[in-house]
Amino acid sequence: MTNPVDFEFDRSRGIVWVCDVAGSSSRLNSESGVEDTEAFLPRLYWTAALAVEAAGGTFIKWTGDGFLAWFETPLHRDLGRASKRCLEAVWHLTVLVNVTQLGLAPKRHFKIRHGVTYEQDALLTKISHLGGFRSLDLIGRAVVLAFRLSGVAAEFPGITTQRDIVEASGVVPAFDFRKWKPSADEYLKCFKDERWGTHALYVSGAKNPRPRSKAANLRLAKSAIEKAEGKKTPDDAELGFAHGFLAGMTSGPEWSQKVVADYTRFVREELLGSVKAMLRAVEEVPDAK
Repeated sequence: MTNPVDFEFDRSRGIVWVCDVAGSSSRLNSESGVEDTEAFLPRLYWTAALAVEAAGGTFIKWTGDGFLAWFETPLHRDLGRASKRCLEAVWHLTVLVNVTQLGLAPKRHFKIRHGVTYEQDALLTKISHLGGFRSLDLIGRAVVLAFRLSGVAAEFPGITTQRDIVEASGVVPAFDFRKWKPSADEYLKCFKDERWGTHALYVSGAKNPRPRSKAANLRLAKSAIEKAEGKKTPDDAELGFAHGFLAGMTSGPEWSQKVVADYTRFVREELLGSVKAMLRAVEEVPDAK
């Protein structure tokens, strides 16, 4: 009998991204929530695979109510670049879900959470199936940690991660992280009381804003408007991801095309319009004496 599956094993390092749908268990156990969840998950899987690919990662597998992605980083010096790509994909996917609900109108809005870790000793399993299909899986201590971190509630964009990722990324613009030290109850609930990798954790969440002058606020607002309207060019990595991701969405099924249209309208009319209105209001406020 021909062996239906062949396995190859290898070692590598890279960034692990685990995404989880918040409250999915309660939704699936509820008659009013199960239909919404069954409609949402396939759209999330499709969109997430596209986002991961556009950011240069590998979509490993679906995990029932989320997914596992991998950004291989054989050289430690490339950790910063890979961290930025991963976090950018996390941000865009989260915003897209929050704004559009992926084209659905659920009774209760969906939210996604993320665990992002640096796995320095991953065991990669390369699987060859009959018919020529190949797949990839991975295990490691930081992989397990990423799954556990994805269950932690954090402020937008819902990321719990390690210090290595935060420091290597230089903290990507639009991100704020604060150090998080779990309590004894949180260690038990979130980590089954295992402490490996939990000594330097960070969660996303706005810090207390530092005071800025009126002139500084005006510069920030004008810069954001110029970038949104194409008068300021984004960096190549950001532009490359946006092109790849949005091109994939617009060439996808009908629902994804509608999602892109809704998202574009939100950015141009509501988000950008609000910034312009705020800019006008700030300009009309007299300078402090």
